[in-house]
Amino acid sequence: MKVTVVIDVFRAFTTASYILEQHPATYTLAVKQTVISELASQYINPLVIGKPEKGMEDHIYHIPNSPTRVLEVKVSDRDIIHRTEAGAKGILLAQEADIVLAAGFVNADATVKFIKTLTNPEVSVIPMGHEGTTPSLEDNVCAEYITALINDKKMELTPYFSKIKEGPGQYFFSQDQWQYPSGDFERCLEIDRFNFAIQAFVKSDHAILMRC
Repeated sequence: MKVTVVIDVFRAFTTASYILEQHPATYTLAVKQTVISELASQYINPLVIGKPEKGMEDHIYHIPNSPTRVLEVKVSDRDIIHRTEAGAKGILLAQEADIVLAAGFVNADATVKFIKTLTNPEVSVIPMGHEGTTPSLEDNVCAEYITALINDKKMELTPYFSKIKEGPGQYFFSQDQWQYPSGDFERCLEIDRFNFAIQAFVKSDHAILMRC
């Protein structure tokens, strides 16, 4: 059984965990702006999360891809449509796997516990990096951490966090606090905050995310 774990710490799958904690009616993830718009048109009162695709303008987004902003709106029993660049791209590229899981630090242990319930899983752990194009420290460290847990090994994470704050975490402390609230930094690095894994059921141009 092929299992692909897609990692996006800043911030797609941290945000996804905060969304699924509140039990939405449906939760759909996509990359393309056109897909997001089409999906949004199918619901009466969807919550649309993210920001426009590069080079495109669209005002359908209610909040940015942020766990902090998720806590400020009603999520339970709503239809959630979420556009991300790296995380969603990784999920859609993993459609050949038997099981696709979305992970970050916040659900790393739960993800591994789910994997260990499977029979003879062949696991690939994929850190998506910045926009799915360049490596990022937080995703690489998370991938190492999950791999260590799968192999019943311990890994000390504290030494990495100051480096992450000084590097890829800098934009959480910039002036654009609406898009990148400073609270997101700690929320994204809160180890094992959630006790559920996230499984993605991949369609042609989007995926449905559910707790497992």
